[in-house]
Formats: sequence, structure tokens, C-alpha cells
Amino acid sequence: MLMKPRNAFMLMALAAGMASFAAVQAILAAGAPEAARESRFMALTFDDLPYAYAAPGAAVDLARAKRATAALLGTVSSHGAPAVAFVNEAKLGTGAEMKARTALLRRWVKAGALLGNHTYSHADFNAINVPEFEAEILKGEVVTRRLMKSREPYQLYFRPPKTHTGDTREKKDAIEAFLAVRGYKMAPHTIDSEDYIFNAGYVHVPGDDPASAARLRSSYLDFVMRATEFAERVSQEIFGRDIPQTILLHANDINADALDELLTRLEGRGYRFVSLDAAMADPAYRIRDTFVTAFGPTWLWRWVKSEGMKISFNDDPEPPPWVVDRFNAVERQRLEDLPTAPPSK
Repeated sequence: MLMKPRNAFMLMALAAGMASFAAVQAILAAGAPEAARESRFMALTFDDLPYAYAAPGAAVDLARAKRATAALLGTVSSHGAPAVAFVNEAKLGTGAEMKARTALLRRWVKAGALLGNHTYSHADFNAINVPEFEAEILKGEVVTRRLMKSREPYQLYFRPPKTHTGDTREKKDAIEAFLAVRGYKMAPHTIDSEDYIFNAGYVHVPGDDPASAARLRSSYLDFVMRATEFAERVSQEIFGRDIPQTILLHANDINADALDELLTRLEGRGYRFVSLDAAMADPAYRIRDTFVTAFGPTWLWRWVKSEGMKISFNDDPEPPPWVVDRFNAVERQRLEDLPTAPPSK
């Protein structure tokens, strides 16, 4: 069993920035570790900036992106929640559109968020080799590093698309070594919101069908709470205690409309929102992920496999079938709408 000493909370406070410091300091003032058991911590991370539509390769609609950005930043600010936002710089485009989309990233920086690297083009590590993936990482840090210049020194974070960390031992080890040399930490997640599945149907709800949109939002919120409860139970089985959770979200429409209620519900479960630096100061995050897989499971699963534990994940929730059906329908339509190459002569 891994124990969390009192000074771990102080380490979290020192690393977290002022918003997180105030939250953790309140725990200390109440008398840790007893008071710590009555509070939980969570770090918020957002993928696919500047904006995630219904699919990773979809074009960035600037009007929708502006609305989503304003809503998300307004919500995290009102809840005093630090955030790390992972960028795909290919989505910035070129020329005038690049200027407008880069301005959205500046809003995240101005709001206090940390910009992370999500590769240049949302490249799937399973589909390319190590040199190609390294090039994606280097190309994906050009704009974000410039925008974060005034915040140096700060911890660099990388999250691979689909959280694919290497489908062979050789690829996994090689990219971890490359990231370490560049000063990056791999950004973990212990809770997967699966929001992209809900979002696909959400953005395609007709304007005259608000009931369907409300049903999707409600189902999404209920799902994330079930996933959170599961992560709490598994954390107790692994560590014998609560750990700071890290949730994977996207900068998309359903979060723009539902994040405020989601954070309010999480606060109702005792959560206080801290930076990723603060969450990863917990001893749990010192466990090395040695698990090789072609999939993108949470770090709770990776830790269980890395440590050779026998813990059941049978109760890990899945999105409702009707939501998955909507997602699949949107995906089929998207693939049908893709332009086809002219026949070769």
C-alpha cells in the first residue's frame, strides 16, 4: 500500500500555482492527513485545441471554436480550476486563419492554462514509426512554445493522440527517451470522459430537437460521474486511498455546454481542482507505466498491469449503446463525405 505523507500536500501546493495552492493550503490548515480524506483532488486536461469538432480531422469552424473557447474558459475560471490544454498545431492553418486560431490559444494562456503538445497533426503512433512520430512532436511545439515563453520555466507536457504510447516495447521506450531529453513529461489520465463519442451526436442534433441535445448532455454527465466513481474505487484497491484524479476532456461543444454542471457535480463529491503538476506530485504517479498496448487505456489500468496486480475492471462503465450508435452513424457519414482520389490513368 502506498501511503501519502503530510508533506506530499505541501509539494502539491508548491507546484500548483496560486489557485491550487489555496485549495491545498486549506486542507493543511484543517489538519492533514485526516482532513485530506474528506477532500479529493482532480486535474483538468483538454485535448485537440484550438477546437475539437465531431472528429479529429474535421476542419476548425472559427465561429464555433470562439464560442466553445469562451464557454470553457469562463467555466474553468468560475470554478478556479487550473488546466492543461493540448494543441494540434496543424489545426491552426496558415495566413489569416492561423492568426485567428492562434488568438484562441492566447486566450487559454491569458486565462492561466498551460499549453501542451498533442503532436502536430494528431498522428497515431500505432500507424507511424519512431522518427516520424518524433518529427510530429517537434513540429507540434513551435507555436505553443512561443506563446508560453513568458511562463518559462514551466513543465512541458506531452499527450499522444488516442493516448497511444507505443504498440511495441521498442517504440514505447524510444519515444519515452526522446521526450525525456526534450524535457517533456507524459501526461496521464485516470478518467476518460469519452466525450468525443457523445459530442459526435451532439453537434449533429437538429436545431428543432432540443430534447435530443438535452438527453445527450444528461447522459454524458451521468457517464462521467460513473467513470469517476469507478476510478475512485479502483484507486482504493490499488493504493488503499484516494489519489488525485486526472480527467481527459476535449475542447468541444458538449463540454462547452455541460462543463459547468460537470464541475459542480464533482465539487459535490468533494473534489477541488488542482494543476497537473500538483496532481502528479502524488506518489501514485511515480509508478512507471511499463505496459505495452496498441490501445489507450487509463493509467489506472496501466499501473495495474505494470505492477502485476489482479484487479477487475469489469465494472468500468461504457457509453450507452444508443450514444455509440449515434457516434458510429456520424463516423460513417464522415467517411462517405471524404473526397475520393481520381482514378489513376
